Formats: sequence, C-alpha cells, structure tokens
Amino acid sequence: MVESCPVETRDITANLRNRGKAIDKANYGPMDPEQRNDRFWAMKARAWDVTPDEAKTQLCGNCAAFNQTSAMMECIRAGIEGKDTERDSMDVIEAGDLGYCEIFDFKCASSRTCDAWIVGGPIKDEGDEGDEAEDEYEYTDEDDELAGAMMDEEAA
Repeated sequence: MVESCPVETRDITANLRNRGKAIDKANYGPMDPEQRNDRFWAMKARAWDVTPDEAKTQLCGNCAAFNQTSAMMECIRAGIEGKDTERDSMDVIEAGDLGYCEIFDFKCASSRTCDAWIVGGPIKDEGDEGDEAEDEYEYTDEDDELAGAMMDEEAA
C-alpha cells in the first residue's frame, strides 16, 4: 500500500517543498486558522471578488482537489506514523482535519485555502457523506495544467 502512496505523504521534505510552493505561488494559508487573519481574508476576498465572510467559506476542506478518500487517509496515516507504531497518527490527522491537495501535492489542512480553490469538494469515497453532487465541479487534469501555468507564471 505505502508504495502506491504519493511520496509527499511519507517524505516530510517533499511535503514541505510542495507546501512551500502552494504558499509562494497560490497564497496557501492562513498560517494559523485559529486567529482572525483579517488581512489574509481581505486579500482573498479582493482576489475572488467576494466579501471576506464569503472568502472564509472557500476552504481546502470543500475544495474539489482536497482528497480525503480512505486510501489517501491511510497513506497520510502511515506516513505520519512511519516506523513509530507508538505514535497516534490519527490525533495529528484529526487535529488538522488533513487531506491531500491534488493540485500542489502535499498534506493539507481543511481549514486553510489557496488561490487555486475549486468548488465541489472534498474528494471522498463513493457513498461517503459530503460526496460532491452530480452538478458540482469535478476536478480534472485541466486543473493541474492551470495550477502548473500559475507556477510557471510566478517563476518567470
């Protein structure tokens, strides 16, 4: 199972590198979602042409690229646990309500957001509560291309 998991779920350096890209290229944040972060949400509101209160509803936890399938959650659990079976990795996962960002390839907290947010998520196992409705957005390879273009644009 672990071999089929994204490397970022088990390699903290790769995970941090990709999270850094999401911060630099797509303004992933806020750093501490428990704080007010008024400036962060005002910037998101301007970027998305919505109110700050509406921007606060557009989170990783409801993004179409936020993967919380049972297989992905097992990858995240195994990666956090590593060889230390005494560690309760589920405490870490539940504390951050973690999932996996399919756009930037890193473990992501549901209470954060980024400029690449897509309506219609999260990605769950078929039949799980919270599955996207048929008429909602479905994440595609074109979204990867858009994210790649954002990153290329920033690099130039």
